[in-house]
Amino acid sequence: MRKYFLTLIVDMAQFNPKEIIYHYRNGKPAYYSYDEELYCGTFPEEWAQNHLPTTGPKECGNCVYYGSWNGVFLGYCANCANYVYNGERGYGFIDIGRECDYNRDVDGFSIFDTYLKDVFPDDIGDKDFMDSFKAINNSHGFSTEELSFEERYPDIDINEVNDYYDELFRRENELENDENGIGVGYTIDGGGYYGSDYDGGYDSY
Repeated sequence: MRKYFLTLIVDMAQFNPKEIIYHYRNGKPAYYSYDEELYCGTFPEEWAQNHLPTTGPKECGNCVYYGSWNGVFLGYCANCANYVYNGERGYGFIDIGRECDYNRDVDGFSIFDTYLKDVFPDDIGDKDFMDSFKAINNSHGFSTEELSFEERYPDIDINEVNDYYDELFRRENELENDENGIGVGYTIDGGGYYGSDYDGGYDSY
C-alpha cells in the first residue's frame, strides 16, 4: 500500500496540465488534452495554448455549448469567432455542430474547409463523454415538431436582425448598377443565412 501511494505521488508530481497529450482511435487523433480541457484532435495546438480573454472553453459558455462535439472542444462560438478573432479562427458555431456560413463584415473561413476537412463526426471526441448527435435529437424533449426561430433563440430580437438585413438589402439596391455587387436579401428566420459546408453541419449525417 505504501509503495502504491508513493508511486501515485510521483505520477501526480510528473503530471503537467500544460502538456499536450493526444488520445487516438484507429490510429487517428480523436482528441487531446491541454490545460485541463479536451480538444478535437485536429484543433490547432497554438489556438488551444493562446485563447484571448473571455473566449474558448474555459471562459465562454457559448463556446463550450455550441463549439463542442462528443465532449471535446471543436471551435469557437460565432460571437467570439467574428467579434474577437475577426474570422481568423473560423466563422464560429451558432448551434451544436452547426457553423455560421459566413459573415460579410469579416474575412474568415470555414473550419470544415481547414482542420475539420475530411474529418467524420464519429471520429471526434468520445461518445462516452457525450453523444452530440443524440443530444441534438433529444434537445427539445423528444419533440418531433420543429421549433420556430423565436422558440429556439428567445434571446435574439428577430425584428432587430431583420431590420439590419433589410438595411443591407436597401444599400445593395442602391448599388444595383454595380455588376460585381452581391445581393444579400437573407434573414436568419428565413433559413438562408446559416448552415454548414459539411453535409448540412454535424447535426445531419
